[in-house]
Amino acid sequence: MNKENIIVGIIAIIVLIGAIFTAIIIRNEKQSNDKQSKENNIVLNDEVSDECTEEYAKSIIEVAEQTSSTEEKVSANAMLVLKKYYKQCEHTINEYAEIPPEFVNMTEKEIQEEYPEWDLIGFSSNEVILYKEFSQRCGEHFNVKIESGKIVVYKVLENGQLELYEKTNIDTEYLTETDLINMRNGLDIYGKEELNKMLEDFE
Repeated sequence: MNKENIIVGIIAIIVLIGAIFTAIIIRNEKQSNDKQSKENNIVLNDEVSDECTEEYAKSIIEVAEQTSSTEEKVSANAMLVLKKYYKQCEHTINEYAEIPPEFVNMTEKEIQEEYPEWDLIGFSSNEVILYKEFSQRCGEHFNVKIESGKIVVYKVLENGQLELYEKTNIDTEYLTETDLINMRNGLDIYGKEELNKMLEDFE
């Protein structure tokens, strides 16, 4: 082998080795760059995810606040209805009143929590209806009799006894025979409205 061929061979080997090293270095740098890029993407995705989560949480809070602020509340000129059911006589008495000051601006839930012994069966800004059951007889039972030629009204108590309710000035001379017979035996009347109507008819 002559000197020129040896030199060419050595140069070729050096070039080959350099090419191999260069390829290895380029490959390592590419892998390093790819890894860095993935890490950056993960961090970026986390940041985006965190931002989305925060925005979602804020939107939920805003919706809740809006719902709370628009929830129906009792107005100052609302009507309060108390429905009382009496088991002994099976009558329901409805009592109507202006809304108490403590009810104003309350929500349906707040009223139910404030008065747990009553059932809230109707609610709007203009009307609140509360219902409750009682074991006794209602106070709307009366017994009408004739005493000394006049009509006398007794209230029927829970134990069945009679309590004087009103001595009227209505004379019995203008009553029909049937009315006289009924009242001599004691005429049972339910409800103050019915009682007043009957007394007006006899006046």
